[in-house]
Amino acid sequence: MKKILLLVSCIFALSAHAQIYPNIGQFQNVLLYYNPAYAGSGTQLRATGVYRAQSNKFPKTPNTQLITVEAPLGKNVGGGVVVGRHAIGDFSQITFSANASYQIKTGRESSLQFGLKGGISQIDFGVNKAFKWDDNDPFFNSNATKGIISTFGAGVYYKKQTFYAGLSIPDLILIDPNKLYTDKTTDKSLVKRNIFFISGIKFNVTDFIAIQPHVMVRYYSGRPLNYYVNLSAIFNQTFTAGIGYVYLNVLGLYTSVNVTPKILLGYRYEFSVAPSSNTNYNSGGSNEILIRYGFN
Repeated sequence: MKKILLLVSCIFALSAHAQIYPNIGQFQNVLLYYNPAYAGSGTQLRATGVYRAQSNKFPKTPNTQLITVEAPLGKNVGGGVVVGRHAIGDFSQITFSANASYQIKTGRESSLQFGLKGGISQIDFGVNKAFKWDDNDPFFNSNATKGIISTFGAGVYYKKQTFYAGLSIPDLILIDPNKLYTDKTTDKSLVKRNIFFISGIKFNVTDFIAIQPHVMVRYYSGRPLNYYVNLSAIFNQTFTAGIGYVYLNVLGLYTSVNVTPKILLGYRYEFSVAPSSNTNYNSGGSNEILIRYGFN
């Protein structure tokens, strides 16, 4: 019984940690995933797909699939949708969100966008897949192990020709009718808000070479500040090579290429540089594949 409870506790802990927003290494290419204000910030309809998986050194390691679609919808108005799936162990989460933004021009080449997001997630803790000695165990029968949650969020996004910055709280409001993330003893929610700050700036070294650093900072109350730093070198606006650092002690190497003016392909590999009790689970490495298609 103790082993079963320990297993369930681990599943709950891992799912609460991954709840809502597992990180993407190439975050600069999926900004809509984190900030609804990014919707329609470009000049065309764009669709981006990401597949991210940790190596199979351990069974049932984290894997994420993500699709974002966004486009300008009219004068100063943008929209987009995000569809994603995240799994770790027997836990799985399938998410859909709709996003809308409104743009205010702040200069000839700069603008400020405000965005709102509404989404739903199908949560399954996978408890029914765990081995149980007793199917009538009151622990399993008294706790909700699957159901739907709803989230509502907001964000702001500033951009100019060579700089962007965004601040968002994509899970500002969470509705959990099945009390999946509720402490059964206190009847209080176990989930706190995610706050994301994402920014990047581009420096043109020559007419054919540019350097672009990106940073993503994630704040979640009660946990250490999480951050990603990516440094990209862009050649002829076609080929990108970069290196990234992830808290805690993880390095990422990535590249992308514009196969055609419409198609972008990207790949990233992450690995731990200082395995410890905190990072050993990531020591097997993570692979991330990205594809983007821009419609005229």
